[in-house]
Amino acid sequence: MIETASPALDFAALDDLAFAAARGRLNGRPLPIMIAREIGPILELAQLSDGGLLPAPSVSPFLSLNGLSPMVQALCTGNTQWICPQSRMIGFLRSATSFPQDETIWTAFGLATQQAATAAGFPRKIAAQLTAALGELHSNVYEHSKASDTGVVAFHAQPGRFELVVSDRGIGVLESLRGSPDYADLSDHGEALRLTLTDGVSRFGINSGRGLGFRPLFIGLANLNGALRFRSGDHALVIDGRGPSLVTARTAQKPAIRGFLVSVSCLTHGIT
Repeated sequence: MIETASPALDFAALDDLAFAAARGRLNGRPLPIMIAREIGPILELAQLSDGGLLPAPSVSPFLSLNGLSPMVQALCTGNTQWICPQSRMIGFLRSATSFPQDETIWTAFGLATQQAATAAGFPRKIAAQLTAALGELHSNVYEHSKASDTGVVAFHAQPGRFELVVSDRGIGVLESLRGSPDYADLSDHGEALRLTLTDGVSRFGINSGRGLGFRPLFIGLANLNGALRFRSGDHALVIDGRGPSLVTARTAQKPAIRGFLVSVSCLTHGIT
C-alpha cells in the first residue's frame, strides 16, 4: 500500500529525476515511490522516456499511477481516443495524420472536455473557454509539429481543478520558427519558447499576419489561477497565477525532449 505521505510526481520532482538520470546518478539508486496525481508530468515523462532518459510511465518502478492507470494503459495499447467510462473526468484523443480530424470525433471529445470542466466546478462560460483553448492547441499540432500523427490531446478534471495537456513528438518550437528566414539564426530553445508567446511570431514570418496563437491563450488561462508549462527542446517556460506576462515568465534549461508539450492546470478558487 502506498503511504499517504508519499510525494507526488509533479514537474519539480520530474525535473529532478530527469537531471539525475542525465548525470548518471540514478543507476542502482533506490527511489521513493511517487504518486501520479496530474497528467502533465505523466505525459512529459512519456516524452523523456521516448528519448531513453527515463522509463515509461507504465513501467516506472518509482511511480504509483493510482487513478491514472486506466488512461496510461489506454495510451500504451494504442487507443485512438479514450474517456473514462465511469467518471468521464479524464480522457485523451490522438491527433491524426491530416487536419481537420473527423469533425464528429473532435466535437464529441470537445463536449466531453467541457462537461468535465463544468463537473469540476467551472462556470459554463469558462468551461467553454478551456475547451476552446484545447482545440487551439490541438490545431497547432497539425500546423507546426510536422508530425501530427504523434500528437496527444488530454484533459483531467478534479473538484476545483482542471488540467489540459497537448504533446507531440514533432520538430519542436525552435525548428518550427527556424523555418522562417526571419528566425533562421535562432539557436536557443528558451528564446524560441518566449517568442511563441509574442504577438505575430510564427514560422510564416514577422509580416505574415499569423502567429502561434499562444499569447491570448496563455493570458486567458493564466488568469484562471492557472499554472502553465511550455516545454520544447532543452528548455521549459513557466507562467503562474494572475497578472501573467512575459516579464514574469520563467525559462530554465532542462534535459532535452523531442517535440513540444503544453500543460495547463487551472483552479476554480477565486473565479466568479
